[in-house]
Amino acid sequence: PDIKHLTKDEAQKESLICRALQDPSADIQLTYARKPPQPVAVWLHPAPPALEFNNKPQQDPDLIDSEAKDKPQQKQAKRKKGNREDMPEGKDGLLSFRLESLWSWGEYSKLDRTTTDEEEEDNSMQIAEDMDSISISQDNETTASKIKLDLDLPNSQYDDIVLGEGIPIDEWDYKKQIYQKDHCRLIPMAARDAEACELPERLRPQAHKIRKQLEILRPQRHWVSRQNDGTELDLESYIHYLSDRQRGHVQSDAPVYRDVVNQSRDLSCLLLADLSLSTDAHINNTTRVIDVIKDSLSLFAEALDATGDNFALHGFSSRNRSHVRFYNIKTFEQPYNNETQGYIQASRPGYYTRMGTAIRHASNLLEKQKTAQKLLLIVTDGKPNDLDKYEGRYGIEDTRQAILDAEKKGLQPFCVTIDEKAEDYLPYLFGKNAYILIKNAAELPQKLPILYLRLTR
Repeated sequence: PDIKHLTKDEAQKESLICRALQDPSADIQLTYARKPPQPVAVWLHPAPPALEFNNKPQQDPDLIDSEAKDKPQQKQAKRKKGNREDMPEGKDGLLSFRLESLWSWGEYSKLDRTTTDEEEEDNSMQIAEDMDSISISQDNETTASKIKLDLDLPNSQYDDIVLGEGIPIDEWDYKKQIYQKDHCRLIPMAARDAEACELPERLRPQAHKIRKQLEILRPQRHWVSRQNDGTELDLESYIHYLSDRQRGHVQSDAPVYRDVVNQSRDLSCLLLADLSLSTDAHINNTTRVIDVIKDSLSLFAEALDATGDNFALHGFSSRNRSHVRFYNIKTFEQPYNNETQGYIQASRPGYYTRMGTAIRHASNLLEKQKTAQKLLLIVTDGKPNDLDKYEGRYGIEDTRQAILDAEKKGLQPFCVTIDEKAEDYLPYLFGKNAYILIKNAAELPQKLPILYLRLTR
């Protein structure tokens, strides 16, 4: 307010406030007045910059088909430094005019300006080639043209540990009815932040109950008599042998030994868990799909450890055909212990679901086991998909072919899903008797061990 229109004491107080704003270091104390001072609106920044984000946004699949497809493609091999920025909305910010911007293009300046699509002369690639750093953002509008670049985007957090250079895997092309040799690359990985831990306390009552139910299947040691070779002499058989010998009945290879054998179940099981981005969805206010999967893996491991069966736990997700992540939670050679629980608890949602590639590699691992029965158990929450043409029928057909190949190797594939739309595609993939739909996802941890028991009786 204008000091001229204020009373004497109010004018004095307003003068002190102005002085405090102009010189923040000054030692100023307000004098007494009948009314409190009027508030001062301090405008520190006209448009505060938003925090930089680095998480990769999802591409809207509805926009892909609507983009222009009739324009010739240009390839740009030069790599660019990249970072992500919010999409300008043209509704806030300062109005700025820069003379040097006329008839030229420049690098990104953090001014809010609208985007343009030049239809008469598409020089997007030329502009991109001249820039050292490119900022990208996402909106829900279609464009008249698009360019494809390799951007070195900074990671928002450290990635998991890569355990090798990658394994080439074939992929089925249903249109040509042929395998595409080494079309995909599978990357063995392990969670970086995995730390050995015990079974979560909330799961221990259920684990104790499951162990008590399944311990009857654990291998039992018992004596077998009348053996040609063994660790001890079978006295009863030896007495019969001596009696027959005295009567003139000589038998050179009489079975007069006994031995201890393990009555074990001759089977191996590999559980393959879908760790795609969709597992980050919530099934209720407090629980996500990934939480249910981790609980299922924990109780499943407790159950199979109780039976003594040979088993392995793996997870997978993908970003494209050249980056299919395959997580080693527990291999067939490793014992079940606190380290296994650490890898289970460190599991987190990944990217997409290139299921055929993961199934082929899992089948190769399971095929090497020297057991009569080999169960390939797949736990998922959706159908196959990925960034490229794997979305749709191509992914369905490739996954189905991977299942058929597994059956030819003598494996028993079985799918456990919580996807409510599974009836639309799982009968075609696995057959009507080789899958089960758990309608209540929260029941998966309790039902999975029981299902395993039924499948292996």
